[in-house]
Amino acid sequence: MSGKNNRRISKDEYFMNIAIEVSRRSTCTRRQIGAIIVSPHGEIKSTGYNGNPRGLPHCEEMGCIRDKLNIPSGTRLETCTAVHAEQNALIQAGTNAQGSTMYSTIVPCPICARMILNSQIVQVVF
Repeated sequence: MSGKNNRRISKDEYFMNIAIEVSRRSTCTRRQIGAIIVSPHGEIKSTGYNGNPRGLPHCEEMGCIRDKLNIPSGTRLETCTAVHAEQNALIQAGTNAQGSTMYSTIVPCPICARMILNSQIVQVVF
């Protein structure tokens, strides 16, 4: 590519674009969320997207329980069976998350925010 309108994207844009691609793996029928954890040296440590725990049927297969119960978006989150993208990224990273940055396609919920703090991630970009 050539031309004066081309510019190199920032690291934050680069990693957020990857998080967006990861979100496309989501099995949730309501929202597709992606998260990645990146080391201080720019290495991707883990990725995560929202969906049911391993071994359980996906909502795209069995239907969303929240839809079946007519639960409005943003309410009664405890009825959802999915693991959040941020949680999946943290689980995959294990102790390798310390000192890293998390990129998420959405503002983390309060529970995920506490988990992120506890994992010693130093920055969250959303």
